[in-house]
Amino acid sequence: MKSFPKDRLVFSTKGIQEEEVKEPSSPPRQNLRVLRRKIAGGKEVTEITGFVGPLAELEALAKRLRQMCATGGSIAEGKIILQGNQVDRIICILTKEGHIVKRSGG
Repeated sequence: MKSFPKDRLVFSTKGIQEEEVKEPSSPPRQNLRVLRRKIAGGKEVTEITGFVGPLAELEALAKRLRQMCATGGSIAEGKIILQGNQVDRIICILTKEGHIVKRSGG
């Protein structure tokens, strides 16, 4: 029996296979809004909204922000929520990354 190299093109009777459709990557510059609000118990949180792109990139951004601010946080309904009043720090970090950031609220 003859052995063929694995890099050869082989035709199949199954027809043409379609390539997987990949999610488009998020734009390099996002239009983000940063706001501070109070939650139950009188505690403050910082919300980042307006992110466009796959969930994996949103999670990566949230992780970077949590690490840089040394605080806890989560992702809910497409928003990044960080503990405490981190508005000024978040705006500075996101602006350095090249995002368009606007302060929302008071």
